Amino acid sequence: MVQVSKRGWQLGLLFFFLVAVFHITSIQNRYMRDDEEIAFRTTSRDLSYTIWYQATQDVHAPVWFSSFWLWQQFIGDSEFMGRVYSVFATLLTLALVYQIGRTWFNSVRVGIFAIAILGVNAYFFTYGLEIRPYAVNVLVATVSMWCFYRWLKRRTLFSAVIYGLTVTVMLYQHYFLVFLVIAQALYLLFVARPNRQMLLQIIGAWLLAFLLWSPWFPVAIHQVKTLISIESSFGNERGVAGIGSTTEPTTLPAIVNLINLMTSGQPGLYLLLLLAGLVYYWRKANYRLVLLWAFAVPIVALLVNLVFAVYTPRYITYLTIGLALVLAVGITVLPRRLQWLTLIVFATISLWSLPSQFSLRRIPYRDFYQQMAKESQPGDVLYLDPLSPGDNVVWWQMAHYLPAQLAKTVTADMSQATTSRRIWFITTDWFNTDVHANFAKLEPNYPVQQVLGDCNRYWCYLLQLMEAPPLKTPKTFGTEMPFWGADVGAITHSAVDVHLWWRIEHPPTINYSIGLHLLDANGNLVSQVDGSINEYGKQTVDATTMQLGYIYIDFRTLNLPTTIAPGTYQLALIVYDWQTGKRLLLADGSDQLLLDKITIP
Repeated sequence: MVQVSKRGWQLGLLFFFLVAVFHITSIQNRYMRDDEEIAFRTTSRDLSYTIWYQATQDVHAPVWFSSFWLWQQFIGDSEFMGRVYSVFATLLTLALVYQIGRTWFNSVRVGIFAIAILGVNAYFFTYGLEIRPYAVNVLVATVSMWCFYRWLKRRTLFSAVIYGLTVTVMLYQHYFLVFLVIAQALYLLFVARPNRQMLLQIIGAWLLAFLLWSPWFPVAIHQVKTLISIESSFGNERGVAGIGSTTEPTTLPAIVNLINLMTSGQPGLYLLLLLAGLVYYWRKANYRLVLLWAFAVPIVALLVNLVFAVYTPRYITYLTIGLALVLAVGITVLPRRLQWLTLIVFATISLWSLPSQFSLRRIPYRDFYQQMAKESQPGDVLYLDPLSPGDNVVWWQMAHYLPAQLAKTVTADMSQATTSRRIWFITTDWFNTDVHANFAKLEPNYPVQQVLGDCNRYWCYLLQLMEAPPLKTPKTFGTEMPFWGADVGAITHSAVDVHLWWRIEHPPTINYSIGLHLLDANGNLVSQVDGSINEYGKQTVDATTMQLGYIYIDFRTLNLPTTIAPGTYQLALIVYDWQTGKRLLLADGSDQLLLDKITIP
């Protein structure tokens, strides 16, 4: 039995904790993709529906979806908690990785180093946070390898049966975990060189696994036939069978992409540690086992992919455990005084290059809709142009991050949208001429107040708040200065923010000054701010230079006296000739327009 020092156990726990913190805090920077929305949608009803859907409408094994359904019943169905489920599986994997390093290589450091390497590996990190089966794939693959090694050491029928049960779980978890079984078989035949008893035991274990999986076997055959039919109808078929639409062919660019993902974009750095381990550990059986784990899995997958469409990097993420153990061994062969320094340098470089492997095409919908939720007001409308009924990720994000009432206002009908004062103009195709034409129809009466999102070389998603004036009919000062209403913003004990809306139809002949006043209960002036229009708080616009038909929004801040008493005050507006002080009159003959009453805290 391997003895574990207290210090080794504590270091292992520390690295375990650091990886957990890194992954959990990184959830906020991960964004949903199409398959993750499908995971929620297909587990949104009862358990029987979840299994039925996978069996008849999809092509996946049922275990992960069933477990994810169960997780949601007890933990929650938010995007955050969905990713926490994957983190939970990852942490269980890391605990087992520590044990593998400690027992297979008689070294606590191998376990600790492997945990650290996995924690900063782009491949492991990316799919370890997805709301998909991949983190659990890695866990069950690691359990299977542990049990496979245990059987190799004990060579008992019982240990073979336990291993066979893990193969059953893998088949129910994800079909492409079979590549690990192939790697195990290669190790058995070419490294372990089993005797007759071992061959009988392993064959019995595989037969047991197939027997226990056989109730699902007809479903798997049906899924393959359905898949072939669907792929053929859409023209996506590739190879004899498989998922042509979600896989990629075995090509040199695909191999290079996989290598970069496996090495966090640092293949040279990884190669150095690999060579160090090879030199000293090549003849050791345990090292050859993790070596096959790391490299036989992708090689087999890429070769099979030449005939069946089965390869995409996310389907073989479980190779990362073997890769981390290989590299950890490579570090431990260095002089003891250099091992920790090497790990620190390796982790630093890996963290620096980690983002290089992230997809730049993932749109951060969550950030946009959370910000929209903060900025929205009752009565807002969502105008989508173009309307994309099949964009399920967007619908999911709206339903979960927007107020329920706002999420129900989605429309592609401009006449319906314009019944509201505030319209969120949302588009994925900003450079489309039809989209621009619709935007141009709205803009004269609904000037843009805020822009969320972006249009860049990778994706385009814009959410623009377009807002009409508060009044449908203006209050006109004199005959030249129509006032279209006011919006009161932030109110503090020291200042009040107000937006004044103006639009003229005839050019003013005088450069009028506009005064915003604050009156107390007796009508006495408490504070005032006078001057020309301060458009959006950025540009001064004189009355005589105003464009006809253009909406000006005058940003005003009333600075309050320090002695002001809390209470209710009246806002008032005047327009006057600053040279003579003569005020323009309203239709009712008054020389000031009373606006909102406000409460000063």
